[in-house]
Amino acid sequence: MVDTRRGEQPDWTRVIVGYCQYDVSTVPWENGMPIYTVGDRLLHPGGPSQFTGFCGIHTGWIEMRARVLPGPPADVEDGWDSVSEVTLWSPTGLLSVVGLMGGPPDALTDVAVPRGLIRVRVHARDRLHESVRTDDDPAERHELHIWAVTEETRWRTVLAGPGDRGWEQREQNPARAAEWALLSLVPRPSTRPAMLPPPADPYEDDADLDRVTVVRHRPAPVAVPATVLPAGDLAIRLERVDDETLRWAWTTADEPMFPDPLVTLPDEQPSTVRLISGPDGLTLRHEGVRGRHAFALGAIWDHLLDNPGSYPWVETLRRQAAEATSPAEKHGRVQAQRDTVRRGWG
Repeated sequence: MVDTRRGEQPDWTRVIVGYCQYDVSTVPWENGMPIYTVGDRLLHPGGPSQFTGFCGIHTGWIEMRARVLPGPPADVEDGWDSVSEVTLWSPTGLLSVVGLMGGPPDALTDVAVPRGLIRVRVHARDRLHESVRTDDDPAERHELHIWAVTEETRWRTVLAGPGDRGWEQREQNPARAAEWALLSLVPRPSTRPAMLPPPADPYEDDADLDRVTVVRHRPAPVAVPATVLPAGDLAIRLERVDDETLRWAWTTADEPMFPDPLVTLPDEQPSTVRLISGPDGLTLRHEGVRGRHAFALGAIWDHLLDNPGSYPWVETLRRQAAEATSPAEKHGRVQAQRDTVRRGWG
């Protein structure tokens, strides 16, 4: 990676894209929420460590490069048609770009970036579909600017581009994003027997990284009550500390849903939610959270602030619990029958 702090620029690299998409990730093959859930016409966040970028060309090559900066850029550089940005979690300090129709180019594989939270600003220009592109048109170009941050802030459109992309943007679904986020924090363990213990996951090693802050803003006052958020076998307790402060703590639920309840908490350490009111509205700061959880917590807050008292993940958890209970009940009946037969033989 070229050190851009001295004014040097990395070379442009060709990336073969398909379906108007490419993938940017700091964790290889991470499974996140589907595209068309949240985002704009340039990028869609897909999880803590991944987003999808959108091109004008459906299938073909574009030119890309990545620049790692020592801090946030002062302003938006001229010459770009569209600019958007998003926060990613980078547990190992590596970032790669995959064009969907081919392997990642060497120049955009394992790019050295800061460990922890990073902000990625995506620039694009000359996004033309191949049906209208001519030999005289310049190549489509995308450029990534990357710098370290300590706060997880919502994705945003910095510069909206032209609307004639050739495909329609589906309506965003923050409730679906919140559902995915909560379920990602309380995953059910596999019920399949393991022959060997699972190997250590290098992307889970974040003990040496500082905790971060999730920041969300609303232009009008929003009430955030002290309550208990249901999370299946677990729960989240929001306890009032003072008029502007709440304590967020994971705990086990009073009435678990599943036949084999979860007892491991996503985070044993409580965190702090600060509600700062001002003339421009409400700013929520959720402080002291694990970096890998910041994206999910941000998606949950995006929903809760706009839909207080709505928990879209509950029905999914109830359905999963019912599906898990049925085999468990069947196993219990079979075991009871076997015990009866054994007692008769005895």
